[in-house]
Amino acid sequence: MSKLSFKTFCIEHYAEYTNQAGNEIYQEFKRAGLLNLLDEDYDDLHGMSIEWLLQYFDRYLGVEKETHSTVRALILPDIIKYIAEEFDWTEDEALDRFYNSRLAISFADDEMGLYGQSPLFIASLFRQEMAIKSKI
Repeated sequence: MSKLSFKTFCIEHYAEYTNQAGNEIYQEFKRAGLLNLLDEDYDDLHGMSIEWLLQYFDRYLGVEKETHSTVRALILPDIIKYIAEEFDWTEDEALDRFYNSRLAISFADDEMGLYGQSPLFIASLFRQEMAIKSKI
């Protein structure tokens, strides 16, 4: 990928990621010196994943995105272990059933705030969902 292609790739993906127009992102990258950095550090940056690049641009531009994916990732193994034990499932079965549950949708929603609850509480919500499903 050429440097020009890389820069336009970054601009357009960041524009989509931030729900802004490409010309606005271009101006922001230019103002912040990010276009020069993309040129200067091309060899190091062009092999990075798009997810990594988007987070890098956020940090470089001083954008703080409030997400709780790290907290969710840290408590989810305990939740899955509780579910696996309670239902006598393997951890992979518990993981699959959790991610295919309605609870998983709520758990992923930062506004719901489930990331701040204990793994036991979230496992109990899963138990309730399974009990309701079994009655239907």
